[in-house]
Amino acid sequence: MTNGTPLGQHLINELMPDGYKFSGAITKKVMTNTMTRLSRTDPHTYARIVGDVKRLGDQLATSEGLSVGLDDITPHYALRDKMMNDAEKQFKHAKTDDQKRAVLEAFQPKFKEDTAKHPGSMTLQVASGARGNPLQYMKIVSSPVYARSGRGQVEPWLIKRSYSEGMTAADNWVAGSEAVLDTIKSQTSVSEPGELSKILVSNMSNLLITESDCGTKNGILMNALDHNVIDRFLARPAGAFKAGTLVTPINQPSIARAVGVMQITVRSPLTCEAGDGICQKCQGLNERGQHHDIGTNVGVRSAQAMAEPLTQLSLSTKHGVKSVKDDRLQLQGVEGFRQAIESPNLFLHKATLSTVDGKVTKISKAPQGGQFVHVGEKEHYVTPNLSVKFKVGDIVEKGDALSTGIPKPDEVVKYKGLGAGRVYLVNTLKDLYASQGISLDQRHFELLALGELNQVRILNDPHNNFIRGDIVNYNNLKSVLAKDVKNVKLHEAAGEVLGKEYFHYSAGTRLTPSVTDFLKKNGVKDVFIAPRAPEVEFVMKPATRAPLFYPDWMARLSHRNLKATLQQAAHFGEISDIHGAHPVPAYVFGAEFGQGEKGKY
Repeated sequence: MTNGTPLGQHLINELMPDGYKFSGAITKKVMTNTMTRLSRTDPHTYARIVGDVKRLGDQLATSEGLSVGLDDITPHYALRDKMMNDAEKQFKHAKTDDQKRAVLEAFQPKFKEDTAKHPGSMTLQVASGARGNPLQYMKIVSSPVYARSGRGQVEPWLIKRSYSEGMTAADNWVAGSEAVLDTIKSQTSVSEPGELSKILVSNMSNLLITESDCGTKNGILMNALDHNVIDRFLARPAGAFKAGTLVTPINQPSIARAVGVMQITVRSPLTCEAGDGICQKCQGLNERGQHHDIGTNVGVRSAQAMAEPLTQLSLSTKHGVKSVKDDRLQLQGVEGFRQAIESPNLFLHKATLSTVDGKVTKISKAPQGGQFVHVGEKEHYVTPNLSVKFKVGDIVEKGDALSTGIPKPDEVVKYKGLGAGRVYLVNTLKDLYASQGISLDQRHFELLALGELNQVRILNDPHNNFIRGDIVNYNNLKSVLAKDVKNVKLHEAAGEVLGKEYFHYSAGTRLTPSVTDFLKKNGVKDVFIAPRAPEVEFVMKPATRAPLFYPDWMARLSHRNLKATLQQAAHFGEISDIHGAHPVPAYVFGAEFGQGEKGKY
């Protein structure tokens, strides 16, 4: 046993194989990530090790145990009171409610950090992730600092005492609304994840494996050392590794060295060119290291994988947004998940996005609070709780975030394009789950983004391929654009519309300077443009509405608005493909499942 190694770490490391032994604190998050990595790289060893670790935990819990006494919840007065005095001084100098809220939101993370220094076994439990979380523990032994109203807004009131001391009547009154709402949410926490599970399935039911290889040479960029690239196929060469090479735990370090630990282009469901569903190569291998069989409904499987942790998210987090480093805000919990996939009109802490291309010409204070940012002649309003990110003279593009805050997903889709919106949704959801220590394969989020973000509004089409104002499936637009493309040099294509997909950028995306720079940086010299493309606007429909735009009317019956769906189908003479990629028409009609061009499913 190495000198200085804790006994618990030594006992666990005796069970772990080489390459998976722990060198620092073994928290719940560290253990989960390590076991997840082991399960992906060596499933047989994982099956044995996870049982051994559980038995070790059972033995230690029985023989040792861990008790909690009053000392564990007694405030650390010296540290707490000094910080509270500083907070109280700043709070008294704040003149407006918004200024008071800013003081409270700045001090709460400091109190939470201070709580980690509290002596006692309860601190160890919280730090390890075994029980409770830092925010709950802070409220017990230090101070909640602030509470939220029934509408989720921070109340401009400094709470000076902890739960263990007993709050004053005024503090208790202020904290009452939040406590009641949290209790209600905990009691109803199962119903909302259950509803979201059904919504996810409705958006992803048609995403099944329909062929072996769609033949695309396109893919998405990912960090070469990201564990999410394992079990995917290279879309472009990486050093000596050819396109089509499977990325495994064994060759991943070599691939990373070959590209200098930079990004590599891998196949992805987001860039799959299968006519219906997903091909085996773009989906990559399953958890057993095998290709998904033709007919496997990877969409439903991913929906279930994302829905399973939602109950945990609903219990562990009470609000939809939290502060992270560098003055950033991040969606969290079930409320944050719903905000990301619904993009509601009332979007908490919404960043202000530029609606035009141009130069920042003026920044001024708004009479109602906040600031006005002028891009060219266009005025944009930034709310008081957010700060401006640009200065006068800076050049911005449509969709760039002019302020701090959280970009609204449907606005990202509208201004930046469908491909950029899909990537933004993937990264937002991945960060949301990771913030709670939940590591899901990124392909689950890619399938959701593919299933939900798939609509285009036709603004004007002089060639009459579409009716103005119609919302059509993206694949329909892509097929029309592909019929009339022109290959030009990238530097000559500024302002044109892409006629095919390049990396995550979708067909129909305009070649702005940032898009052009990205393609140039990644080795693209020539592009196919669509010189006579219709004028379109990419749209994001809420996840509760997106399935209602599926072209097959019988498939839409699996979601909601059944009466309207039947009336619309009869009115427009719609037809249903009972052998298509969506399983519901086959279920409803009682037919066998579909026979695709390259396989039965």
